[in-house]
Amino acid sequence: MQVFSIKWLFHISVLPVVVLIFISFLSNAQVVNIEQTRMVSDSNAWTGKMDATYQYQDFQEVLTNASFRLVTQFKSKKYFLLGLCEYSYSGSPQIDYANNLMMHLRYGIRLRKNTRLEFFHQGQRNPVIEIDWRFLHGVGPRFRIFADSVWRFHVGTVAMHETERALFQAFETKGLQRQEWRSSTYINVQILKNPVEFSGTVYYQPLFQFLSDYRFSGQYSISVKVSRRLSLNLEWTHYYDSKPPNPILNRFRTFTMGLGYAF
Repeated sequence: MQVFSIKWLFHISVLPVVVLIFISFLSNAQVVNIEQTRMVSDSNAWTGKMDATYQYQDFQEVLTNASFRLVTQFKSKKYFLLGLCEYSYSGSPQIDYANNLMMHLRYGIRLRKNTRLEFFHQGQRNPVIEIDWRFLHGVGPRFRIFADSVWRFHVGTVAMHETERALFQAFETKGLQRQEWRSSTYINVQILKNPVEFSGTVYYQPLFQFLSDYRFSGQYSISVKVSRRLSLNLEWTHYYDSKPPNPILNRFRTFTMGLGYAF
């Protein structure tokens, strides 16, 4: 099944420019978005999904928001493969509020009926939030706690190596490179009750050597079918980093609404 959707974004905020800045932080959630991009499929075949967004605003200055996401997935009884490419931009002719590129590759092998071992590699660049580049490599088990025709409940934990080069210049840290080992534990819940689909994921990601350096985030989405192919999509995201590259910018919350079309 191939899916293409065009979304119109509505941001709930008193200060639209502040919200645009918050959008750039979405990339910092690291592997949060990956759980939301998994496609429910019981067939041994390739599936794909493509999303694009565009928003133009003209109030005192011109603001443009655009994003693109391409997901491909293969799933069989034994193996799993997922590839993701995502780009987002938000800004005006004078300044960029978001300029993020992320690529993610994940593959897994089923060890038991309810257990799968997964490996992933991720590359990311977002100079707006002081990340020149960031690479992640991880491995860990994913457990299916419960699954039927309506409910799906998964738990996973990952050990990942993170290499990051920062751009933050206020404290003369431009070019600072960090190499760290970080744990990532997540809980994912899905509810598939036609015409409503819900997916929610919560992540906790501390450093192994300094548990006080952690990231806590979550993403929750609801999709409601309004016809055979058309759906209304709602998504809420929150993120907190105890020690980000820029200490002033350590948390955000966003809400988006959109329309999806499947064919």
